[in-house]
Order: sequence, then C-alpha cells, then structure tokens
Amino acid sequence: MTQLSDLQTLVLRLAKGGIAAAGLRREVMLQHPHLTDSKYLSTLLALQDQHRLIGAEVTGVWVFTAVAEEDIESSKPEYSPQFAEMITAAECGNWQKIDPDEMIAELDAMIKKAQARKRKRSD
Repeated sequence: MTQLSDLQTLVLRLAKGGIAAAGLRREVMLQHPHLTDSKYLSTLLALQDQHRLIGAEVTGVWVFTAVAEEDIESSKPEYSPQFAEMITAAECGNWQKIDPDEMIAELDAMIKKAQARKRKRSD
C-alpha cells in the first residue's frame, strides 16, 4: 500500500464510522486552516481512487465512510499475469478486423432503411 499523508490519515480517521460531507470538511479545515479547496478535494478523490474512502447519499445527506484496510486488500482482483495471458491467447482466434469505412457505410444504409420504414408508417 502507498504511504498516506497526514491529511489523508486525518480524513480516514474522521470518516471511520461515517461522517457527513459538511462535517468532514469542517473538521479538516479546523485542523488545517490554510488548506485550499482544491487540495481538500484532491485528497478526497485520491482516497476514493485508492478505494480507501467511499461516499453515498444517506437520507438526503452525502456521507463519507473510510474503508477498512482488510476490505481494500480483499477487493483486489486475484489473478496472475499468466492467467491473463492465457485468456488473451484463448480469445486471439475470435478477433475480427473491421474496416471503419465499411462499417460507416453499413450504418448509413441501416439508417436509410429505418427512415424509409418510418416514412411508410407515417403515410
């Protein structure tokens, strides 16, 4: 796992049992009065990207909750690079090259047919 900053640690500690977004912001700003909005928001986003912090609306209020370390570990995919290669190799026979110009022409023809059917129905 990556090393957390003091600000990230504070956010996770405050959000451990769940905290309203406004309350979290107020508590963080009390302890870090010179913190900019962009730094605060980027800290929240970074924690969410790391799956350490989740947010959800609860009875009309946005609430942040810290995710336990063991839950972060258990949410990681369990596969090996060899397994990924095996899947890729198995799928290689199913690839089909698509000519974009040909695909666009087919789509244009389909649209024209659909428009013609629509005109017939409206007549």
